[in-house]
Amino acid sequence: MDDTRRSPLVTLLVILLALQSAIILGVTAYLVIELLLAEARFPPTAIALTVLVVLVALWLIAMTRGVWRGRAWTRGSVLVYQFSQLAIGIGSIQGFVPRPDIGWWVIGTAVLGLVLVLTTPVTRYLSERD
Repeated sequence: MDDTRRSPLVTLLVILLALQSAIILGVTAYLVIELLLAEARFPPTAIALTVLVVLVALWLIAMTRGVWRGRAWTRGSVLVYQFSQLAIGIGSIQGFVPRPDIGWWVIGTAVLGLVLVLTTPVTRYLSERD
């Protein structure tokens, strides 16, 4: 993909995905440390959660690279991830232990990601085939 055709909106989407990747990697590191140092009440659940977060981190890294390279498959993947984040943010606000401070940040970044991936320049950039 020719870098001269990359819109600033594509760059902004890549930055957003990279920041989300960094946050998920931080959560992954925290969960691994907690898994190794703390005694879990339900070890299989703790291990499963850690593995899931590692998979999400790898997925986000792959999406970030794919968007930067203009891969068409990333558009649907970004939409799925951002809608999932939107649901998680709403759950953070309304859950059993509400955390609106975290929930609104998650919702805000998810909405920004959705808006960016649906803009014309980003759609055009990601719709070109190799």
